[in-house]
Amino acid sequence: MGFAQLEDKKLIYDMLVSPEVKNVMFDEVHPAPSWEEFAEEPDSLFSGEPHDEGNYLLIKVNGEVIGAISYAFNNGKLNSAELDIWISSTKNIGKGYGTEAIKSVIEFVNSHYNIKIFIIRPWVKNSNAIKAYKKVGFKEIEEFNASDYYSDEEVALYGEGDYGSDETINLIYKIE
Repeated sequence: MGFAQLEDKKLIYDMLVSPEVKNVMFDEVHPAPSWEEFAEEPDSLFSGEPHDEGNYLLIKVNGEVIGAISYAFNNGKLNSAELDIWISSTKNIGKGYGTEAIKSVIEFVNSHYNIKIFIIRPWVKNSNAIKAYKKVGFKEIEEFNASDYYSDEEVALYGEGDYGSDETINLIYKIE
């Protein structure tokens, strides 16, 4: 893995909307972001080095970039970071690459920023990803209180998740 740089932004977007895996994250009701929307992600997240807002990282296997993972710090009552990950090809899904990337990012964020709580909020239909997150140690939270993880402003933006409260699975990982 390596920290993404600004010139990787389009590559990361293209992996997000890869026709091969797009259907496990998006549909007509929950459309993929346009390039223009994704391009609004702060350039600081693509600085090529650790940044206090968070980062995008490239997932590499045998020198090939196969996906991306990001972490962002939340401003709720609990000191936490939110993860997002995607693998761009079905040939690389189910091989443990995502699981290893998540473990590595959790270890990095914990050791550099002393974060002990991580959240990830996939679509209920993305069963393979949910299984992988649970394999890492994430646990489903039935009674998710968004204000524990987000500021009031962030709750308005992210509180119901990308897929709405009925279709977003709230998963938490805590380092004891």
